[in-house]
Amino acid sequence: MSGIDANLKLTTQLAPAPVPHKPAPSPAAAAPSIPAPAPVPVTTISSGDLGREAQELKGESVKQLSKNLEEVQAAVKTLNAAMRKAPTSLHFSMDNASQRLVVNVTDKNTGELLRSLPGDAILNFAENLESLKGVIFDDTY
Repeated sequence: MSGIDANLKLTTQLAPAPVPHKPAPSPAAAAPSIPAPAPVPVTTISSGDLGREAQELKGESVKQLSKNLEEVQAAVKTLNAAMRKAPTSLHFSMDNASQRLVVNVTDKNTGELLRSLPGDAILNFAENLESLKGVIFDDTY
C-alpha cells in the first residue's frame, strides 16, 4: 500500500461519523428563559477626590524617581572610582559618518588605543548600508 493510500485510509477511519439531521423545534416548544444580567454597580467620584488621588500617585512617583536617581548616582560614583584604579581610560565620541556613539579605550600610561567600540568594520558597514538606502528603498512610494 502506498503512502497516499495509507493516508487516505487513515483519514477516512478518523473522520467522525455523520450526525443525523434533527428537525428544528416547533415554536410551541417552551424556550428556556435566560435570566437578565445583574445590574453593574456604578461608583461615582467627585473631581476633588480624583484630584487628591492623582496628587497622591504623583507624590509616590516622584519619591520613586528620586530613589532611582540616588541609586544611579551611587552606581556612577562606584564605577568612576573603579575606573580611576584601572590603567585605562574611556573616551566617548560620535562617528560623523554613521552618527553612532563610539567608545575608545586607551592605555593611560602610553596613550595607545586598546579598543574601539563599535569596531571600525562595524562603522564602515553602517556607513555603507546608509549609502545603499537610496538604492534599495525607492522614495516613489
